[in-house]
Amino acid sequence: MALANYSDLQAAIAAWHHRDPGIIPDFITLAEKRINKLLYDRLAEVETTLTATIGSRYIALPTGYQANYGLWLTTYGNRIEIKYKTPEELPIVTDSNGQPYYYTIDGSNIAFDYPASIAYTFVLRYKKGYDLAATTTNHVMTNHPNCYLFGAMVEASVFSEDDQAALRYEARFQQAIEEAINDEKRNRAMTELSSDASIVGNRFQNIITGDI
Repeated sequence: MALANYSDLQAAIAAWHHRDPGIIPDFITLAEKRINKLLYDRLAEVETTLTATIGSRYIALPTGYQANYGLWLTTYGNRIEIKYKTPEELPIVTDSNGQPYYYTIDGSNIAFDYPASIAYTFVLRYKKGYDLAATTTNHVMTNHPNCYLFGAMVEASVFSEDDQAALRYEARFQQAIEEAINDEKRNRAMTELSSDASIVGNRFQNIITGDI
């Protein structure tokens, strides 16, 4: 049976588990949440343009946001990096509007140090979570369909209270995730070491000098 898209996946789960097709999308959704948390692949990294509202320190995060990789001011043509701070470290100015120099992730928003004095434009690079029900296929479904299949089968087994099957499929799901991660490591083998930008504020660090 081919496993190329959302419909194929639903049919495969129905064939493997003999469950009411009406509940199968729930199994896929639950599996996809785990995939989005566990698998960081290059094609999930996307960029989007954001525009500030004058007098506000906040811009809403884009739909599907999972993790932060960097933010740049683009109002003046060239990209100017806006430095990341933890929420506790962010220096907040409330008595005047201005150009932001720092930002943090605050709930479902990007929060800046200054309320915007003009409608500044930005580019945000971030990890966007997969949504197979909306897109019907994606990079993981094309290259690692076993992640979806075995992840959904774990949820189906839990639903049917079949603990042995759940353990069996969990082992196969973890193997599929590990294989996908190893593929990504090979693709990134010649790039600089990356760190979590939501922690350090910059994706790249020199592991010899410690420079960020």
